[in-house]
Amino acid sequence: MQRSSTVSRRNESSPFSFTPQTRLRPLVHAIALMLAAGAAVPAAHAQRAFSAGWMAQKNMAQGTALATGRLPNGMPASALVSPQAQQQRAGEQLQRSIGNLNLAARGIAAQQAAQEAARRTALASGQGVPDGMAEGGLRVDTASLTAGWANANAPVETRSGGQTQVTIAQTAPQAILNWETFNVGRNTTVKFEQQPSWAVLNRVNDPQARPSQIQGRIQADGTVMVVNRNGIVFSGSSQVDTRNLVASAVGMSDAQFRKGIYSDAQGTKFVPSLANDLQTTANSFSHGAATGDVVVEAGARIATRRPETVTEAGGYVLLAGRETRNHGQISTPNGQVMLAAGDAFVIRKGLGTDENQASTTRGNTVVPLRLEGSGAGLVRNTGLLQAEQGDITLAGRDVRQQGVAVSTTSVHTRGTVHLLNDTADAAGKVTLEAGSVTAILLDESATTALDVQRNAMIKDSDKAGDGVAHRRDQSLVRIASGGEVEFLGDSLTLATGGQVLVDAAKRSSVREGARIDVSGAVGVRVAMEANNVEINVQGNEQRDAPRNRDGRALFNNNIWLDRRYLVRVPAGTNGYETDRWYTAGGLLEVGGYLGIAGHGIGEWSAQGGTVQFGGGELHTDKGSSINLAGGTLDVQTGKIRQTWLKGSDGRLYEASRAPGDLLYTGLYKGFESEHKRWGVTDAFYNPLIGAKERIENGYTVGRDAGRLVVATAKATLEGDIDTSAFQGQGQTQARDKSFDGYRQAQTAVALRGQLIVGKQTPVYDKATEGLRYMEDAVAQRIAIGGAGGEDQDIHLDAGWLDALELGTLRVHAKDAIAVREALRVAPGGDIALHATQVQVDAGLEARGGGIALGNVFQKWSASLGWIDSLAAPLKPELAANVTIAEGVLLDARGLWTNLALDRAGTAGVPFVAGGGIRVQSSGDVVVSPGAVLDTSAGAVYRADHSVQ
Repeated sequence: MQRSSTVSRRNESSPFSFTPQTRLRPLVHAIALMLAAGAAVPAAHAQRAFSAGWMAQKNMAQGTALATGRLPNGMPASALVSPQAQQQRAGEQLQRSIGNLNLAARGIAAQQAAQEAARRTALASGQGVPDGMAEGGLRVDTASLTAGWANANAPVETRSGGQTQVTIAQTAPQAILNWETFNVGRNTTVKFEQQPSWAVLNRVNDPQARPSQIQGRIQADGTVMVVNRNGIVFSGSSQVDTRNLVASAVGMSDAQFRKGIYSDAQGTKFVPSLANDLQTTANSFSHGAATGDVVVEAGARIATRRPETVTEAGGYVLLAGRETRNHGQISTPNGQVMLAAGDAFVIRKGLGTDENQASTTRGNTVVPLRLEGSGAGLVRNTGLLQAEQGDITLAGRDVRQQGVAVSTTSVHTRGTVHLLNDTADAAGKVTLEAGSVTAILLDESATTALDVQRNAMIKDSDKAGDGVAHRRDQSLVRIASGGEVEFLGDSLTLATGGQVLVDAAKRSSVREGARIDVSGAVGVRVAMEANNVEINVQGNEQRDAPRNRDGRALFNNNIWLDRRYLVRVPAGTNGYETDRWYTAGGLLEVGGYLGIAGHGIGEWSAQGGTVQFGGGELHTDKGSSINLAGGTLDVQTGKIRQTWLKGSDGRLYEASRAPGDLLYTGLYKGFESEHKRWGVTDAFYNPLIGAKERIENGYTVGRDAGRLVVATAKATLEGDIDTSAFQGQGQTQARDKSFDGYRQAQTAVALRGQLIVGKQTPVYDKATEGLRYMEDAVAQRIAIGGAGGEDQDIHLDAGWLDALELGTLRVHAKDAIAVREALRVAPGGDIALHATQVQVDAGLEARGGGIALGNVFQKWSASLGWIDSLAAPLKPELAANVTIAEGVLLDARGLWTNLALDRAGTAGVPFVAGGGIRVQSSGDVVVSPGAVLDTSAGAVYRADHSVQ
């Protein structure tokens, strides 16, 4: 957790911003040049030189603020202290994130209104199929070849008030019912009396080959399966309430039903669970082409039961046919919606099961199979699909998401959306059409989880064997196609703080007006009291303060600390296997107390997520938008607990900052009067001397933005990428690069968005209990700036990159990278260009950050850990080299900041230190005459006229 304020570029003609009236400009500028050149300038001299000129400007600036209520930079003076002003400023900076959330909310509301209107129209329409047990309605099959009624009593029909109820009492866990027609009239309720774990198969053998018409209600506590090879239609007046529902226009045998819906393995393949050919095997179902469709009309309502406990799983709805179209409303709380189209279907258990450990799907996976030349495979959603803390899967050859598909994610159960083709089918296509909303929002409940639970999910993330490099602690929109994936204009694909992972063997296209958003949650409310940590002092906590450990004066006392000021000593230091966390003075080590507080999904998801494209080619058109912006935490005004220690020097020290090398005589309890005769000591506490708590004003903390990963062989990137990260007034420290955004301190600056061109594979890092990413090249040749050409697989426009103000740019190529125009990233950012040959003909700027060039970078070895490794060239005969041309500046200098003139201008403070430059090749490294590699430090001139 942290605080926040926008990263802004300063006028680099001078290290500070001056008014024209400044008479000391030559002297100050000379000192600035000396510091930039690394010359030693005594602090006292520097301070005296600055002070004379700056006092006048400071007084003028303060007078202006008092008179106008605004700081010199135009910001309201109240912005330094007002929580509301900070939140407003964050909202203005992150308005795209807020706007997309509002767009998703409007889309859901509009779809709900449309469904309600369609339902009213359907209910008011004329009579449909007959009600109850009647010709053309519900009719039991009595034909000698197809009849069968097992493990259920005969239907019982009752009528009352114009309504008909047909009750079927199940007598065993699995019932098989054969019907001549299974049509449910508008005023009919079919109720299956069964236990939640029971299932009933309703097979329809209509001699006239008509689809089933569901116009009324179906109710059950368990699983209801309706199988009609001629198709199934749920009209706008229908309503289904079950634990699970399977509606299939493809057959299921009695033997398969008795085994369950899951497919049996046969070698490396699986026998379809749903198939029209009763002799189907994993390799052949040539006589089993699908002939019927499953259609849910606008106004229809299909819902599974909401679980009653946190540990109970929700239900599923599976619709499977030659074509599957949903225009209605399907809801599966904590469960799964599956729409699938094909000739046969393989169904397997999903994530967390022994049968399918590599799955990204919690629930079931469904894989459609198609016969060669078959017209099956259209899946279309124009309605409303809802799966709170669950999964939505659309699988077929032609998947069209035209409506609203929305899931939610929590700390216990992430939401997922899968839009899938057969990755081996080059004719496959997934389209997110105009006006569609595909969203995974944050769960609104107040459930929390410990950090150790999040760490366990992260640890499992690199174990997926399906080739999908995903994080299991984040929501996931997974889109895969053997052909093309297209995001059309005015479509919205949103996963707050989550992942949108796209793989298209041919091409992915993000059209003008399309929006993809994985920005972090904005305005997450966090209590100020969450910064309080209570510890009980024993010898272990004082193990690095031997004087106090041996003196035992602090033993067995409960002490309050402020977690924001703890200092981390990384794992491996002095032989320790884990991180250690010390109070600021080094007195106490308190790492064991930090993981016992619960955190909500908002805190988990305040960091921006990941958008990743893999496959053949990527096009992002002008006017499209990919939002990676970081979110914010709004820390509420509240109380900070304090404990005061009595030093042997007679002074009081607040425990969070108490020096570790001073001996303490105990806790301050007030004026103490000792009664020796009775062995009693009275204490009279004075809160004016050592307050036990203080009220602290709220503030806003910016969190890291996310990343865009372009892991395609070719790419044309012209669309907008929002890389914003809010920086609060208190975020003045550099980031701890060992941690992800979630684990950064509230005082650490947030990282702007990252662009990675190349492949990323997550690897669990035991030392930091987080993920590191192993990167590699996909494209052959990449150029930055200059004119594009056929000899380049990817051309990145330098002006476009500069405008993004990236926090990180990492580019990997198999053969060569050429920098033809100057390139910069935001202060504190990194530029990494890795290829067999790297030619730098223009400047690279990463102020206070890092620049890395060459074909040597870190990869993961199972036996050796992280090691320097060589990029593998596509052409082995290609000679490795890095060439930095004449006059080129590699600029990693620290920033200069003047807080005396602009107290709100803390944006550059975290980047005062010079950065790093690493140029490493297995071949030649050429630094041409006149080239400059600059890592000199900057400085901060503080409001109290001190210089850092």
